Amino acid sequence: MLKGLSLRARLLALLGATLAAGLALGVGLLTLHAAARVRAESDSTARLAREFVATALASVEESDDPLAALRGRLADVDRLRHIHIFMVGSGEARGASVEERRAPAWFAALVAGSPSETRIALDGRGRLRGELALVAEPGDEIDEIWEEVWALALGAAALALAGFGVVSVVVSRALAPVSTLAEALRRIEHGDRDVRMVAGDAPEFVAIAGRVDALAETLARFDAENRALVERIIHVQDEERRDIARDLHDEIGPFLFSIRAGLGALARKLEGARREDCLNIDAQLGALQQVNRRILGRLRPAALDEMGLEGALQALAQGWRDLDADVAIGLHIDEAGEPLDESIALTAYRIVQEGLTNVFRHASATRVDVTVERVEACGKRELRVAVRDDGAGVAQGAREGIGLRGMAERVAALGGRLTFESAEPRGALLVARLPL
Repeated sequence: MLKGLSLRARLLALLGATLAAGLALGVGLLTLHAAARVRAESDSTARLAREFVATALASVEESDDPLAALRGRLADVDRLRHIHIFMVGSGEARGASVEERRAPAWFAALVAGSPSETRIALDGRGRLRGELALVAEPGDEIDEIWEEVWALALGAAALALAGFGVVSVVVSRALAPVSTLAEALRRIEHGDRDVRMVAGDAPEFVAIAGRVDALAETLARFDAENRALVERIIHVQDEERRDIARDLHDEIGPFLFSIRAGLGALARKLEGARREDCLNIDAQLGALQQVNRRILGRLRPAALDEMGLEGALQALAQGWRDLDADVAIGLHIDEAGEPLDESIALTAYRIVQEGLTNVFRHASATRVDVTVERVEACGKRELRVAVRDDGAGVAQGAREGIGLRGMAERVAALGGRLTFESAEPRGALLVARLPL
């Protein structure tokens, strides 16, 4: 029943149920006591009425008209509370009607019980004849008890509501740190390590706030250590790529060139089948040189060192245009400002390179737009790199490939963030934000 409710709602619901049950129990006890009170009052009044009737009968026996004298005596007590005395067959009214009562009928029936009536035969008492009826009329007592119960119930309800309101305020203020704790944990979950809790003065919440703050500080330290480690790994990888690229360019390249030159000289001296064999070998060496250049481009783009980020991206885009002229490539590069750090420029180039590769291999797009710009976000300067296409978009539940995971790690090592998602109305959007 309470499942799904907040802790505050559960406490208030239990408190409200307890107050309501206490109020109902109090009213029930008052009602039970009221029934006993009505019975005691009726019995006492009936006893007094019988004594009065006995005295009245004894006093009117010697009178000239005992019946008239008795009626006069009865008229003197006609307004007696809780009892009504009359001669049977005289047609006198028997008490107040239901409409005259202030208490509701169900309450009167609950506390009054079965009607009590006593009859006294007058035959044999001198000249008196007939029967005298004594009927209990607890209506006034019931009305008084109903007013008491109603007043007590209203007072208790008002007091319960006031107490409920006070406790509600107290509970809300006491549990306010719970919401703060939940918000702090949510922010920590989303990567905010600057969270610091204000837990009020409750010792329990102060202790929890201290643990949350310690957790945030520990996670911040771990994040810094992980970023430093990943940055070191990426730096080592870049150094290794640079060394391999240098070896391929400075050693393998000249060797291939000299071999092709020797083969050319040898082919000019030969004829027939041997000359064809030399030319075939030369063609294969030419293909090997192309492979060597592509490997060099992936290991360490020479254009980045020679022409800067904008020139390197222009060359990269032109290479893809030459490969597939059906896909239009738009470049929007803002190089205004101070020169980019080498690691930032290389990361931006790699992101565009990976994005274009995915577009041409998987997207079936007709256009792709590349944007590189400096932006302000939350008071910090960032380099925003975006690759957007109008292709098939990102399939539901699709997993990132090795290339994108590598880019995400590289961006995270620089303190940035990488997102890859479907774009509207169609296509995919790859965005990286690199702090400057």
